[in-house]
Amino acid sequence: MPDLTAFGPLDLVAAAFSTPLFSLLLAGLLAAGILIILTRPREDAAPTELSDDVRRSLRRRYLPERRTLSIAALAVIVLFVGEHVLSGYVLDLVDAVAWWRYATPLLVAALGLGVLLALVLTRGTAPSEVPVPPVARRTWRSFGPRWGIVGAGILALVLLATTVIAGLASSANSRGWYVWLEIPIANEPGVDPLRPWFYGWTYGVPVLLCLAALVAVAWAALHANAARPYLRPEAVVAEREGRRGVASGIVGVASAGMLLALAGAWRLVAGAGTITDVVIEGQNGGAYEATWRYAELAMLLGWLAPLLEIAAFVVLLLVVAGVPRSVQSGAPAVRPLGVEALR
Repeated sequence: MPDLTAFGPLDLVAAAFSTPLFSLLLAGLLAAGILIILTRPREDAAPTELSDDVRRSLRRRYLPERRTLSIAALAVIVLFVGEHVLSGYVLDLVDAVAWWRYATPLLVAALGLGVLLALVLTRGTAPSEVPVPPVARRTWRSFGPRWGIVGAGILALVLLATTVIAGLASSANSRGWYVWLEIPIANEPGVDPLRPWFYGWTYGVPVLLCLAALVAVAWAALHANAARPYLRPEAVVAEREGRRGVASGIVGVASAGMLLALAGAWRLVAGAGTITDVVIEGQNGGAYEATWRYAELAMLLGWLAPLLEIAAFVVLLLVVAGVPRSVQSGAPAVRPLGVEALR
């Protein structure tokens, strides 16, 4: 058993944050605290006066969607953590190009939202039970959390930029896989450069494909959720709240998938910034300095990666619990997916 006293506080912190399991533990504590705050009774929350028939109609429409979002969020957590445990502690994948590790959260999120989209298009778009007077045209932005959508767009752009920039900087190995970064030995052109593993095109191309699929499915789900007809005139207010909850869950699952993929990419990029010197034996042997010129930036990304994972897990756990936060301007309160009429 290693002597923990031989490591400094920063070493222990770095070791803890080197695994997504620790990020999940911290996220669980944060999510529990948030849930306690959000589930406190509000004195200004007036019950919605709706008939039993309307309540049943609302439950039939929105409760399956709420459960689907919860299952999708849980699937992202389970498969992401399960892949990490299998590849890190069960299977020997030291020399394997595990490109799926970075694309998995995006793919699972896209599949989960795809199931939700199918559910909305089949069971959630029934014609109005009672004609509802025409209202303003609704689009994918109508019920989505405004700043949540902006944040998701920024995440998509950052993941895209990270993948493209890292891909352009990567080098191919003997098999033609772009999984290396060439770091030349300073002032020693006769010595072969170092080639650590890197977030190259072999990892990035599947990520880009899954990112495109996730963005497309999330957009389609937001549009379908907003454009479907209302059931009854008296249920419009309750349905708007329910659709805000569904849209918040869609944005939450999509954003969390991107956060986990981005965190994995930044962890792999950070590995290239840890190399400072190397000792070579034999011909041209000696001690050489080999530092990537963007090493400091890479190390910073490595420290930020666990924060992205914690944020992603918190969002997913909240969606699992059915309480995504609505940040749309003018939203009266933070409520579960649905309203009192759905209970």
